[in-house]
Amino acid sequence: MEQLLLEDLGFILVGGTAVALLAKLIGVPSIVAFILAGLLLGPVLGLVEMSHTMELIAEVGIILLLFLVGLELSLKKIKDIGGVALGTGLAQMAITGGAVAGIAWAFGMSGGEILFLGVALTFSSTVVVVKLLDQLRALDARHGRIAVGILLVQDLVVVIVLTFVAGLSGGQELETLDMILDLGLAFAGMGLLLVAASFATWKLLPRMFDWIAPSQSALITWSLAWCFLLVLASYLMNLSVELGAFIAGVALAQLPYNHDLRRRVRPLMNFFVAVFFVTLGVQMELGAAVAAWPLVTALVLFTLFLKPPLIAWLARGLGEPPRVALRSGLTLGQTSEFSFILAALALSNELIDQTLLSIVGAVGLLTMGLSSFSIIRGNRLVDWFESKGLVPVLTGGESQGVVLGGGSGPTGPGSGDDEEDEAASGLRDHVIVVGMNSLGRQIVEILHKKGESVLAIDTDPAKLRGLPCRTLFGNAEYQSVLDEARFERAKLLVSALHIEDVNRLLAYHAGRQGIPSMIHAYDAAVERELEAIEGAYLLNSRAAGVDLMIEELKEKGLFGR
Repeated sequence: MEQLLLEDLGFILVGGTAVALLAKLIGVPSIVAFILAGLLLGPVLGLVEMSHTMELIAEVGIILLLFLVGLELSLKKIKDIGGVALGTGLAQMAITGGAVAGIAWAFGMSGGEILFLGVALTFSSTVVVVKLLDQLRALDARHGRIAVGILLVQDLVVVIVLTFVAGLSGGQELETLDMILDLGLAFAGMGLLLVAASFATWKLLPRMFDWIAPSQSALITWSLAWCFLLVLASYLMNLSVELGAFIAGVALAQLPYNHDLRRRVRPLMNFFVAVFFVTLGVQMELGAAVAAWPLVTALVLFTLFLKPPLIAWLARGLGEPPRVALRSGLTLGQTSEFSFILAALALSNELIDQTLLSIVGAVGLLTMGLSSFSIIRGNRLVDWFESKGLVPVLTGGESQGVVLGGGSGPTGPGSGDDEEDEAASGLRDHVIVVGMNSLGRQIVEILHKKGESVLAIDTDPAKLRGLPCRTLFGNAEYQSVLDEARFERAKLLVSALHIEDVNRLLAYHAGRQGIPSMIHAYDAAVERELEAIEGAYLLNSRAAGVDLMIEELKEKGLFGR
């Protein structure tokens, strides 16, 4: 048994990685690659078969995936677009669900199958959208925040659907009264879990994480402990364990540590999620999906070509500029990973068969893969639509030449996505100061008084409080933290740290990017090493005051006179 498990796991990891690397070359999302790998390893080659242990590993992947999705949903990020997100999200789900159900009915599906497809294919992919928007630096752009807000509304509805599906079982005939009782208990349990999580977010978690946050290794341990605590509570109340993981993530997303937690959870989640989506492909019946190709084609065409303008039309009706509305719609033109999760849960509860799972999988594969190109090239697509006079047709309103993200970049054909995202992020020509010890705080205060745009970074959230500038909680050793700090756009990097290895690494990164760096040389040995790095200025607090050092940098043209 152990040998078979290791053999299957080896095939899954090697095959999934190989297909994912090939898919990356053409910009296809990793989720699509993993499902394709599963199809290849299971139905095509017969190298992997599902086992109970593999199902458990895949279940952990879904738990961590839902936890990470919850971590993405900070309410503060979307507070200014809440009305648009709520109105567009609810209306889109109702119309899309009805349209999908109509398509399923037209192709002769039964009542239960129609209902399931109408619900499962309503949502868009939080994982694909957030990942690509983050890659494009567009999460803070107007269309990015609207898309994330709509996804939040969808995810909250998914919580209800997961609770509903978990409260049903097709393994035995249930009386109507028994079914109502089971569903009532499920929703009561969900309400209790939400109340407990809300209270913890308000009273308990901030104090706990403030106390533990300076210990980076303990932070991730406590976060996972919180996640699995709610997973256990869900299990004991006969709820979907995915529900507990999602609520746990949303609770932590409201804390100031959510960015750092996402960076730390993602590598662990990637492993287990890869196993889940590969095993999902293993369970799909390729022949069933091929046999249902007319239905699959109709659902794919609707999702790719009718769902985006529907979202754009709804967003435009709620006051969004035409270009922003259309870009928001193009971002959400796919089905969701929740479609797979709902299908897997419904299959385990014997509510659907593997044919329906295969149809959902095929639609997800095609829409996630193809829509990724419209997300990446969204600005150019909108420019093309505008040049053909199609923007008013697709959004129900006249184009106003609005630049996405609220900036002042070009709107003509060929204008890239980077300009809009730079305008939205607000971080350019800024000074990054790492290490909020007394020296670092002094540097921040002086630069702020001189009118400079400053971003302060530290691993202790307590040291970031009270600063007059933007702050970022995280470890500057990680490239993901530097990416979030828009390192490549900074005009100066300052490190006040007393950590030799980190100082050398920061100076090295700055040198590669051609960014001047001011590094704390706290002893003679460090000073000699840093002197050899081109573009690195030495910050020796024993030899000169910080004001004098900044004046010296000003003389060298780094700051305005």
